[in-house]
Amino acid sequence: MTDTQPGLKEIALQPLILASASPRRRHWLEAMRIPFELQSPQVDETPLLDEEPGDLVLRLAELKAEVIAARNPGRWVMAADTTVAVDHHTLNKPVDVEDAVRMLSLIQGRAHQVHTGFCLQRNDSLHSFVDTAQVFFRPLTEAQIRWYVGTREPMDKAGAYAIQGIGALFIEAVEGSFSTVMGLPVERMGALFMHLGLLKPWMGFPPGT
Repeated sequence: MTDTQPGLKEIALQPLILASASPRRRHWLEAMRIPFELQSPQVDETPLLDEEPGDLVLRLAELKAEVIAARNPGRWVMAADTTVAVDHHTLNKPVDVEDAVRMLSLIQGRAHQVHTGFCLQRNDSLHSFVDTAQVFFRPLTEAQIRWYVGTREPMDKAGAYAIQGIGALFIEAVEGSFSTVMGLPVERMGALFMHLGLLKPWMGFPPGT
């Protein structure tokens, strides 16, 4: 859909809205010095019957953006959602310690996929995509898994691990974007921001650069 683009001054005075409570996504925007504010949407994240992991994260990212955009007419809203998939299992955030142990037991010693859905919306203008990375995990014993779960790091992470934390010790290789595994595909996000001309006002670039 088309959208009437605001002038540079208008965007500069209205930071991006991040529709997420994720500290990892907040970290990426802070590191890139993109001004933003947080508004966390409350949405039902239950997968639909037979919904594929990529379809799930795209739907949830679009739903989160839609909810916050409806409350903030004329503002750019960014949302994302991440899940881990192995075989026919979709691994979201563990509900308890034993669920985290179950997830890590499934992915240890093999490859799994991380899918991150991304959505940028302003009024009726919507841009969304899914990015996928493949992560190769080292073999782990049950004792190692339970030690890791005991650190509490896995408890609020899709797939029950953090690639930017202790979980990095268990990873042999990553095919695809590291940032996608962290929950925000910054390479593709940056390309979209540049295409839309959003980085100039947000980051203080002079017009025409």
